[in-house]
Amino acid sequence: MSNLFPQILIPLLAAHFLADFIFQTDEDVKRKHSFLVFSKHIALVTVFSYLLVGIWIDFIIPLVILISHAVIDFIKRTIKKDSLVIFLVDQAIHYLVIIGLSIYIQQKFITETTSLFWFNLWGNVYLKVLVIVIALILVTKFSSIIISYIIRPFQTKIFKSENNDKDEIKTGKIIGYLERIIILVLFLAYLPAVVGFLITAKSILRYAEIKSEQDKVMVEYVLIGTLLSFTLGITVSFLTVKVLTYIN
Repeated sequence: MSNLFPQILIPLLAAHFLADFIFQTDEDVKRKHSFLVFSKHIALVTVFSYLLVGIWIDFIIPLVILISHAVIDFIKRTIKKDSLVIFLVDQAIHYLVIIGLSIYIQQKFITETTSLFWFNLWGNVYLKVLVIVIALILVTKFSSIIISYIIRPFQTKIFKSENNDKDEIKTGKIIGYLERIIILVLFLAYLPAVVGFLITAKSILRYAEIKSEQDKVMVEYVLIGTLLSFTLGITVSFLTVKVLTYIN
């Protein structure tokens, strides 16, 4: 694959997801009004972007990422409301900046010999590894955040005790991580049909948790959470396989 665009886009996306969802903890998100916490996050995404792309002689990438990410996150933290729409809009703007920057860099170096250190060292293997890293983040932390926004109204109705609420949510999050990782592995192993057995097994186990058929809120909570988890897991896994095929 000689096109420079994906060679820049994929590392930039990996840097964004690593900085936003792995190296930025839940506690960091809560304390983002702190200048030190905010500065640490911006510094991480900037450094990751510069390091993963591997164009050492040009500083336009870290400069654009530094300014754009800082501005976007600063605007977001001034908004008091927290919702799925705000989260998705925030992420979409970051992606648009990354795509625009990738197009600009490709056009800038189209007539020059560009040295992407890591790609030149490992070739397509490097891009494939980054795609899988992105996929793992998407099926775990990213998907979990989306699901939590959607099922939050049901959680407040079902879980009365604060401690039970935290325990149930934490356990459900871990189960969700594992099932979506399994789906991703099955797709990467070209065994998507096995996902059907996983869905069946999960459905049986979740149905057994419902103690009363009259508990409509619990039924809706279980169904929505389960279907969302599988939908996101299958979608991300399918797209990952397609991207990996394209890189070949």
